[in-house]
Amino acid sequence: MNAFVAYSIPIKGLKTGIHRFKFTIDSAFFSHFEDAPIEEGDIAFDLQLDKRPDMLILEFELAGTVRAECDRCTAMIDLPVEDTRELIVKYGESEGEDEDEVVFIHREASEFNVAKYLYEFAVLALPITNTYDCQRDADPPCNIEILKYLNHESGEAKPDSVWDALKDLGNN
Repeated sequence: MNAFVAYSIPIKGLKTGIHRFKFTIDSAFFSHFEDAPIEEGDIAFDLQLDKRPDMLILEFELAGTVRAECDRCTAMIDLPVEDTRELIVKYGESEGEDEDEVVFIHREASEFNVAKYLYEFAVLALPITNTYDCQRDADPPCNIEILKYLNHESGEAKPDSVWDALKDLGNN
């Protein structure tokens, strides 16, 4: 059985207009992708599909958390992610002629599977750095020992550099 059958939208019987779908992806979903940058997470997608006679316009809104190592203190955190993405699906004679944000499907296609796009949009929603304002949490997940070390290092006076010594030579 196809692991992604739950992420197929039946487009053959849909009337022209706006339709809404909800999907949730989790660790079981991410396990189907090799070398995925996300292994654990819980992300909810609200999908608005605008069916038109010549195309489909899909608007994805995602919000949730992914499990990641904090770049500041190395503790495992539930990193919040959220994003909005749009995908245009046009009818063509042959499938697979995808362009940047335009996908082509055969006019007689009965369904459109969005699993690949849920994965891609979740990965694209990852921040550049794995940190967030965890101080607002009731019980921050921080590695206190690492933070103490980092705060201690940044508070110490820096030893004199070679440049400071050379600067003093001109004052004789």
